[in-house]
Amino acid sequence: MEKNQLPEVFNDYQEDLIKFTKMFYKHLNDDLYFTHRYFLGWIDEHGGLTEVSGKSFRPSLMMLINESLGGKNEDILPIAMAIELFHNFSLIHDDIEDKDEYRRNRKTVWKIWGEPRGIISGSSMHALASKSIDLLKPLNEKKIALIRSIVSETCMQVIEGQFLDLSFESTLNINIENYLEMINKKTGALIEASAKLGAFFNYFSHEKSEQFSKLGKQFGNMFQIKDDILGIWGNDEFGKPIGSDILKKKKSLPVLHLLNESKGNDNRMINDIFANEQNLESFVEHIIDLMSKYKTEKYCNKILNENFKDSEKIITDL
Repeated sequence: MEKNQLPEVFNDYQEDLIKFTKMFYKHLNDDLYFTHRYFLGWIDEHGGLTEVSGKSFRPSLMMLINESLGGKNEDILPIAMAIELFHNFSLIHDDIEDKDEYRRNRKTVWKIWGEPRGIISGSSMHALASKSIDLLKPLNEKKIALIRSIVSETCMQVIEGQFLDLSFESTLNINIENYLEMINKKTGALIEASAKLGAFFNYFSHEKSEQFSKLGKQFGNMFQIKDDILGIWGNDEFGKPIGSDILKKKKSLPVLHLLNESKGNDNRMINDIFANEQNLESFVEHIIDLMSKYKTEKYCNKILNENFKDSEKIITDL
């Protein structure tokens, strides 16, 4: 398996989820849902059939845990779909906030149809994510209420994390602890909930469910830190150009490391660059050179590996 690939079994989970989600959308024929089908990768902007869906990592993780504990994935497909739709809603809005014009090597929803329609598209997908929980096979009211509580709390954490991420762009007074709080909410919360819900359906003890929850949080940290690395040093496979997060003035882990570790004139210059309202395109190469000087990429990979080792320990203890 390639380093950047997911386990082969995730392809099977993704196929099951796509089939289930397409059935869910079968009778949603209003123009509103055209943008949903486009963003989910089923059609192009003209309505032609395509297959360019995302990796569905979160629901696939949920199904992997559920199946490994003896559960039937057909029973949790509605909640798996809820998680995936909520994730995609957040991406649609994230693209608008970040002014990203491409995702998965295709134009973003707002870029094609404008920001107002992008906002409506994302908001309606959020509503469908909540509605899909109604499709769960009959469970006792207490369990359904708990599932809704987990999902609602997770949604709030993701939105709070996104707000923190945006607020970081206009301030320099941010430390690594602030950053970790942000990624635990923005990225970690949904992966954490996916792991927890995968165990939840198998009547695991509260203690074991919390262990799966911690595992999901570690995965979330790794996911975001890797994304931050790609946001500086780029990767064509993921559609990440070199320096993209610098241009957005994102206070990602590499940028925070440079702000905190650089000395003297380097530090003053970096602070001035990020404090001023200016296009950073001409500074990208120099900032990346400074990151090399202060071993920023090495630091980020060290943090990534520490999270990986913590994840291994949690798995061993399960």
